[in-house]
Amino acid sequence: MHRSHEYLVKIALEVCDGVLIHSLLGKLKPGNMPAEVSTRAISVLIDRYFAKDTVVQAGYPLDMRYAGPREALLHAVFRQNYGCSHLIVGRDHAGVGEYYGPFDAQRIFEEIPEGSLQIKPLKIDQTFWCYRCGSMASGRTCPHDDRDRLLISGTGLRKALSEGADIPPELSRPEVLQVLREYYRAANAPIGERLRVK
Repeated sequence: MHRSHEYLVKIALEVCDGVLIHSLLGKLKPGNMPAEVSTRAISVLIDRYFAKDTVVQAGYPLDMRYAGPREALLHAVFRQNYGCSHLIVGRDHAGVGEYYGPFDAQRIFEEIPEGSLQIKPLKIDQTFWCYRCGSMASGRTCPHDDRDRLLISGTGLRKALSEGADIPPELSRPEVLQVLREYYRAANAPIGERLRVK
């Protein structure tokens, strides 16, 4: 979880009693974080950056389909069946590359007949770190322009980690980065060393 994910959960906690971080644990596209690494990183974040007993982590044994809007509806049905009242739908939910528009997954909830789902989407604009605000913000809350914004991308973060680049704390918490760096160190080690690292 990077800082945008953390921010989305904190927004949800302002309007809901708690949050279920419900990760898909099946196949992912190449380059995405394995489930066990994500689970450890999320646990660190929950333990250190959320109020006690407000966030629960669980997994669902399903492959990501990267079907954008339709997959957002599928996720809504699953989370509704788990008892959730809301689904966080941010920018590019379940998308791949630039195949879908960044907010297509939000718009699909307006296209289905009213009352089709009990769960409600929490539609959140693109989030970023604003240097002038000194905090996470979104296009709905921050008046500053792109020069003051650090856009946070999971793809960009994974690329930087795989290249061993320095990552500013505005992108991800240091404790989370430690978990992720350990994974990338092991993954980039020569085959003989990988066996010893694990």
